[in-house]
Amino acid sequence: MKSRTRQYGIFTCMILLLCFGTPSIPKPNFPGEEPESKPLLRVLPAFRQEECEWAIRWDVCLKCVRQGVRYAQRIHFYPSGVYREHGCYTEEEGFFLLENR
Repeated sequence: MKSRTRQYGIFTCMILLLCFGTPSIPKPNFPGEEPESKPLLRVLPAFRQEECEWAIRWDVCLKCVRQGVRYAQRIHFYPSGVYREHGCYTEEEGFFLLENR
């Protein structure tokens, strides 16, 4: 029963994404500010679609997994707050955004 409910939820989300599109990737909203430190690269061990459920941007995670690479976040620290970029990671290429590929 639980599995059926889960499948229904995933199916509903996919239909909504197809109808309305994926959320746009936000741009940093800290104009004129310098980062407080170097960005932190957080590479998450997602190798199967089921492992993307906990990702902040699970849609990006699913795209990475389909390409056979890992989901990653590059986190920038500004005085006004934190900015996260969501993309993929490979040992050869390092971190990259899907829109730039």
